[in-house]
Amino acid sequence: MRRARCAAVAVAVIVLGAAGCGTSDAGTEASASPVSAPPQPRPAGTGPLTKNIVRMDLDSSAVDAGVPANVPEYGGMNEDAEPGTQRSCALGFKGFATKTTRVDVARWEAVVRELRERDWQQDGEPETHKGDSSGEVFEVRVALKQRGWTMVASWDDVRDGVITLNAFDDACMKTVGVDASPVG
Repeated sequence: MRRARCAAVAVAVIVLGAAGCGTSDAGTEASASPVSAPPQPRPAGTGPLTKNIVRMDLDSSAVDAGVPANVPEYGGMNEDAEPGTQRSCALGFKGFATKTTRVDVARWEAVVRELRERDWQQDGEPETHKGDSSGEVFEVRVALKQRGWTMVASWDDVRDGVITLNAFDDACMKTVGVDASPVG
């Protein structure tokens, strides 16, 4: 199981790249507070979710949990993806801690609660990694699923905390040749 999850993280990194990992607006006040998503009601339904609805879920869940704004380079990196590629199957969100907003495990738990309010179903228990000698949590992640999509919601203590949400259209991933979901 652990090997499958490690492979899932590798797929996420390959699909979404490392964009935004080296950038942080932690020193600027312009991005210190979350930017509200447009006040649109989330449509109910039973068919597959559209990319626009999943994007709205990513952004609004983070905003409602008080996570700083999405790093533009990360959130928009797949917008120009060529159809039929792995990148075209994915959406991402990455919010770093700022001088005024902590991004800790409690904030990550709030994001996961917000996603559940939007009908995302947790797929298994969260995977938590602790330091060998300190026993402190340095990373936690969980998979969530809904109507043809799989999402990996993670928190990492890098740069005082970062929350990353990566969502994958399951049918699109199969079409481009990824047999397993991004979470194993």
